[in-house]
Order: sequence, then structure tokens, then C-alpha cells
Amino acid sequence: MTDSNPRHALYELACRYAQAVDRRDWPRLTALFTPDAQLAGPGFRFDDRDAIVTGMRVIERYEATQHHVHNQLVTLDGGAADVETYGVACHVYVRDGVKRKLDWGLRYRDRCVFDGGTWRFAARTLHVDWSQDLPLEG
Repeated sequence: MTDSNPRHALYELACRYAQAVDRRDWPRLTALFTPDAQLAGPGFRFDDRDAIVTGMRVIERYEATQHHVHNQLVTLDGGAADVETYGVACHVYVRDGVKRKLDWGLRYRDRCVFDGGTWRFAARTLHVDWSQDLPLEG
């Protein structure tokens, strides 16, 4: 992820997070965070990289997920950045024999640092702005 354009590299970091979570690629997810990183959201908080990856494995209860990364605003501060990324997360699961899709309109508020030649998450906070849970057809 070495990139001379930090804004592009930070957008790619958000995309790599989405890809790692959706593919359940836990080693790849681990590499995206600093060792002392924090991840928080509605009803959860993990206080280091290992706890983050262990906690994120709860997503395995879904048959499939897709995290779509949309617009992103970045404020650079030397080797650090404050980042806000909008997106939609789709979660497919079965309830009472019916396949369903839970969608979240979300925002991530991140503190990222340039660490070891690449950008990593030092702190990531998930905000869910809306959700819908509907039967999935097709």
C-alpha cells in the first residue's frame, strides 16, 4: 500500500478493510491496524489489534457480506490523518428458513497513521446512520 498520494492510499486502506472482512481474511485484516489500535461501534469496543480481529469474527454468522466504500474526507496532519468514510454494509443471513439481507448506512471515523511504510488504522469508530432488514429474493 505504498502510495505517494496519501488520500488515495487512505481510500485504498478503507477498501482493503472491506475486502478483508468480506473474504474473512483475518491475517490481512490484522495488517491494516496498528498493534494498539481501537475499534468501536454500537455496543462494542476492542482495545488492540488482536481483540479487533477476534471480535470481527462475529461476522462469520452471516452467509455473506459486502461492504461498499463510498465518499471519503481526509484531513492530513503530517504522518497522521483524520478520515471519515461513508458506506453501506450488506449482510445476508437466514431466519426462519427465509434468506434475508440486513443493510446498514454507515460512517467510519478513523485516525490513521503512516506506520512502517504504509497507512494503518490507529482508531476506527463505526456509526450506523440507518438500517433495513428485508427478505432477499433472487
